[in-house]
Amino acid sequence: MTSKKEKRTGARSPKLHNHRAEIKLVGEPIYQFKVADVSDRGAGLVVPETSAFLKLIEVDQVLDVTFLSPRGSKPDGAYKAKIRHITELNHSRYKGVRLVGIRILERLEKA
Repeated sequence: MTSKKEKRTGARSPKLHNHRAEIKLVGEPIYQFKVADVSDRGAGLVVPETSAFLKLIEVDQVLDVTFLSPRGSKPDGAYKAKIRHITELNHSRYKGVRLVGIRILERLEKA
């Protein structure tokens, strides 16, 4: 069995509680997803494989993402983020979902 080489440069926090991300696309409803892991520069969003959202996005697309994190947890608030990958997950905990990896580009100013 070969192991996959880790390409991430920063430490990730995979044990999150109540971290969510909201994404609003023009002419679409607000999509809200569980955040599977997070770092200062990126996050993994858990998206059901039946979600219409997957048909509306592609790798390298830039989105506005609002993180809804427990009080004092980072990231929180609105950010510009770029989709880095859309990966099918096959292990039992996340069967039937895609992991959408995003890279955080910049924090958006509060209104």
